Amino acid sequence: MFKSKTQLKAVTQKNSGKLAQLIRLREGYTKSHDGTAIYYKSVGFGFPIVLCNGMGVSTFFWKYLENAFKHQFQVITWDYRGHGRSAAPKNPDNVSVQALVEDCKAVCDELKIKKALFVGHSLGTQVVLEFYRRHARHVAGIVSCLGTFGRPMDYFYNSPISKYLFEVFTGLGLLFPKQSNFLSQLLIRNPFWYQLGGLMKMINTGMASKEDAKKYVDHILSLEPQFFAKLGRSVQAHTAEDVLKRLKVPTLIIGADGDTFTPVWLAKKMHRVIPKSELIIIKNGSHAALVEQPELINLRIEKFLRERILPLYQVASKETAAKAEAS
Repeated sequence: MFKSKTQLKAVTQKNSGKLAQLIRLREGYTKSHDGTAIYYKSVGFGFPIVLCNGMGVSTFFWKYLENAFKHQFQVITWDYRGHGRSAAPKNPDNVSVQALVEDCKAVCDELKIKKALFVGHSLGTQVVLEFYRRHARHVAGIVSCLGTFGRPMDYFYNSPISKYLFEVFTGLGLLFPKQSNFLSQLLIRNPFWYQLGGLMKMINTGMASKEDAKKYVDHILSLEPQFFAKLGRSVQAHTAEDVLKRLKVPTLIIGADGDTFTPVWLAKKMHRVIPKSELIIIKNGSHAALVEQPELINLRIEKFLRERILPLYQVASKETAAKAEAS
């Protein structure tokens, strides 16, 4: 089960008379620190980009970024424990942000990643910041995409009561998992779920496709209620705010002016605190801007990569080669 497979795929391109370009695809499972099977996929050659999902999301939210970067970079996607194709932990209490960080480290070790750009969406920002705290030597740069540094329910919808409602709902999920799952199915699978998501500003229905939104809905409803509630409480208890001032790698912060999950002022605060960070605000974007305006986000990340990450990486590689040659 834990053996990975490597495939070579020829991708035909009718551009400038070139016949084909080779894309290296490797996918499989690796064991995390506690033995949990973590699914990963690596596609492409070049400098590595490690993508960390939002809570309740699988790798499908990264499809536009993966397709845009896989021809020049190594793009790595993976599922959190209990999400997508990754297994749930044998110990149901081992669902902390710190556990997700060690899952990510296991993927990096499996793929022999020494340095990478780490991109986090939503919860992924907390995972990336905590990863930096524990494994900074592997981090060449950070992109925070529609995320915050911690305690996300404190800022949900910019409402002071959100965190209290969250405690009530997660408490119900822990005590009455079957009933909670039934209510969730009833609320989310109503015929007007897509329109309701737009009305509540969870997604910009004028920009995001219904297909992309449905993948998220289907996936989040597939998660075990008690697992989801425990993970949610762990995420809410976690903060990496203390890491922000100590970041010593190039950092790009992406916010959206219509994000109700992590309001845009959080992105601006992170930009003020993180030394030499860059900031872009997506106009008319929601918390799902990754699939609403992927071209804009991809262009900004590519600019950041080519201007701030690759030059430093190339200098470091030359210095390492020179030391090796001298010895």
